[in-house]
Amino acid sequence: MAQGKSGQAQQETGHRGQTRFRELLAQGGREGALIALIVLCVYLVMALVSHNPSDPGWASIGHELEATNYAGRSGAWLSSLLMTFFGELAWLFPMLAGWCAIVLYRNRGTYPDFHWPLFFLRAGGFVLFISASCGLFGLYSFFGLGPDSGGVLGSEMAMTLVTMLNRPATTLILGAIALFGLTLVTGLSWIAMIDRIGHGAVMLGRAVTWSGRAVTGGLGRMRRKAGEVRQARLDAPKKTEPPIVNRRVDEPSPGLLKRLGQRFRRDRATSGKPEPKRREPVMSEETESEQPSLPLVVDTVDEAPGAPEGEADQQAVTITRFQGQGAGKAQPESEQTKGNGKRRRRGNGRAADKGQSPVPPVSLLDEPGPHKKQGYSADSLQYMSRLLEEKLADFGVAVEVVEVNPGPVITRFEIKPAAGVKVSRISNLAKDLARALAVYSVRVVEVIPGKSVVGIEIPNEEREMVKLSEILSSASYSKSGSALTLALGNDIGGEPVVADLGKMPHLLVAGTTGSGKSVGVNAMILSMLLKATPEEVRMIMIDPKMLELSIYEGIPHLLAPVVTDMKEAANALRWCVAEMERRYQLMSSQGVRNLAGYNRKVRDARERGEPIKDPLWNPQNALDPSEDARPELEPLPYIVVVVDEFADMMMIVGKKVEELIARIAQKARAAGIHLILATQRPSVDVITGLIKANIPTRASFSVQSKVDSRTVLDQGGAEQLLGNGDMLYLPPGSSNPERVHGAFVDDDEVHRIVEAWKQRGEPDYVDDVLSGGDSDSVPGIAAMGGEDSEQDALFDEAVAFVTESGRVSISSVQRKFKIGYNRAANLVEAMESAGVVSAAGQNGSREVLAAPPPRD
Repeated sequence: MAQGKSGQAQQETGHRGQTRFRELLAQGGREGALIALIVLCVYLVMALVSHNPSDPGWASIGHELEATNYAGRSGAWLSSLLMTFFGELAWLFPMLAGWCAIVLYRNRGTYPDFHWPLFFLRAGGFVLFISASCGLFGLYSFFGLGPDSGGVLGSEMAMTLVTMLNRPATTLILGAIALFGLTLVTGLSWIAMIDRIGHGAVMLGRAVTWSGRAVTGGLGRMRRKAGEVRQARLDAPKKTEPPIVNRRVDEPSPGLLKRLGQRFRRDRATSGKPEPKRREPVMSEETESEQPSLPLVVDTVDEAPGAPEGEADQQAVTITRFQGQGAGKAQPESEQTKGNGKRRRRGNGRAADKGQSPVPPVSLLDEPGPHKKQGYSADSLQYMSRLLEEKLADFGVAVEVVEVNPGPVITRFEIKPAAGVKVSRISNLAKDLARALAVYSVRVVEVIPGKSVVGIEIPNEEREMVKLSEILSSASYSKSGSALTLALGNDIGGEPVVADLGKMPHLLVAGTTGSGKSVGVNAMILSMLLKATPEEVRMIMIDPKMLELSIYEGIPHLLAPVVTDMKEAANALRWCVAEMERRYQLMSSQGVRNLAGYNRKVRDARERGEPIKDPLWNPQNALDPSEDARPELEPLPYIVVVVDEFADMMMIVGKKVEELIARIAQKARAAGIHLILATQRPSVDVITGLIKANIPTRASFSVQSKVDSRTVLDQGGAEQLLGNGDMLYLPPGSSNPERVHGAFVDDDEVHRIVEAWKQRGEPDYVDDVLSGGDSDSVPGIAAMGGEDSEQDALFDEAVAFVTESGRVSISSVQRKFKIGYNRAANLVEAMESAGVVSAAGQNGSREVLAAPPPRD
């Protein structure tokens, strides 16, 4: 018995110990979980409160090594992850942790009963609630946080559902999912809540009724006082000017455009003075909650030239109309004189007649036609502004049209994106906007210098034709003192755009057939012909198509006839390289840095009667080797090389032309030699990296694809141009292209200018241009030709080695003579040209055809 009682006691003691152990374990686990949840909540709050996008994080582009986040580098990484995916709803995570801690604390006296199915149900409800809430925050700008306040999850969900359904249906579905998820998480009964709200409304109504009966007398007195104040307002004299805002313009109505037009005309008619008054801040008698949308505010440059910006309300759209130059014509005058000495070449040609101007007058060109009404009407601009905002809002992009700039060809809408909206999202919607606005194309200008807005360029219904005479008659062209002034066209506001080729110093022009590229090149050439004499500018024209530039045959500016044979084109470029090196030697001997300084020094010496002798004169090549026969230095003209179809020349001549153009492009600026290269096939095998790196100034007309646009401009946009002279001009030293509407000139105008120059002088051709000149003495030119490899010092030794050994390969020649691979390859190709070895077979092997040389 004793043993039985002792065994039972031991069992009871063990059972109590196990029970106590489980209670302590449950208590420790509950308190540990409570502490962990509190720490997690505080940690998340610290990380989110001090979130900084510049800190190193999951989606951060910052380069800071030290994190400014209160929670350290891990907190910066975690806050970046949560903010990127969930936006402002990332705050739900610390709230969830705190709520769980509160529930755990309230149930501290009960035994923990954990149900996994209930846990997964509530976790799924939280996922549904936060996903739907992110979608709603991405669809609407709640609390002024912007459309991106829902993070990547909200933006993608809102955009996908809006594309599949529409905005109201998406709102309804996401709201229902959010309420359902909240019910699963909290167990909240919406029907019971509606009953409580209804009961509270009934009790509140009873209390209001009782209170109203108690204060009936006081309310009556207040009504009488309010009636007296209202009657006094009605008896007051009315204002002479109607209020700017007096009705809602965003309510749907069949006569919207008509009412806007009437309001616009009424506002213009009520102004009794010719000069507009200073606009006061827009005021409304309505409360802020009922304030209507503001109408379009239309300003013109000629009506309010000094109106300060920013006086209108933020919701008003300003339309600024530009007026182009050309109302009055001014004859251009060249600031440079003709020159007062002989030419370095054979002569000046036939002298100009007495009383004849040194350059043909601009009046030979066709007069610009009368300016038509530009672009859209004010009603259409108002409608398109609102339509633009609505269409972008349909795609989840909140913007506001702040200004409209109508031009002769396009109209630019300047929009201000909401906070957090990336410009790339607007750029990706260019085709959708073009479809929504029913226009040919829409170009998005991501950066407008000096403004924090994004430009949306839309073509006008009727575009104006920009005549070359309008640009050449402008003050900007007339005031330009450079002989290399190029007339490009008008900008989007109708102002003339001129450029100095000497500052570019080379120009690359690209555009498909029919884009206006050839007309633009003709306009550039005529702008120089109407500005400079042959003593100032000489030209070399290369025309592989034999159609575009042949019209200029016979003008006195040409150094050689228009080149149509591509072998002669390579010789012309080779002569330019030799001339460039000769000019550098002359400038170095005179201690000047550029051609302008050289010409100035030569003219000053002539005026003093102390002409400078030619330091490069070689008496061995002269008929009279005496020192008295040494020629004098003369001012040198600028040389402009114009290539109409650069791709065709690259296809025929190839690598030699690329290297010649690269040498000219990178060195010839100070020597006064400039290139204008035009092509209709802007591919990477034509516009190589070596050429593009040395020609920073480019102009692109309409191209076929974004790839071609990036090849020319290093960015897209040219594929959205309208053609017929519409181009993007990338000025030197800038990465933002400027949209220019190219000047138009027809063949009759070109013929008139060419005939006028033919009457003033005959061409003075230089024979060495087409033959290549004395280019053998110039370093680097002889190596560009394949026929000079036989002059290699190792050629004879290589032939002896090959014929004696009976086998040939580039690697064997390279090892035998210890030379580079390129030189060994040139030697083998030279032996092939000389008939020593055969051409390479299918496997690359060659046969030795010549017998070994006889030995003495």
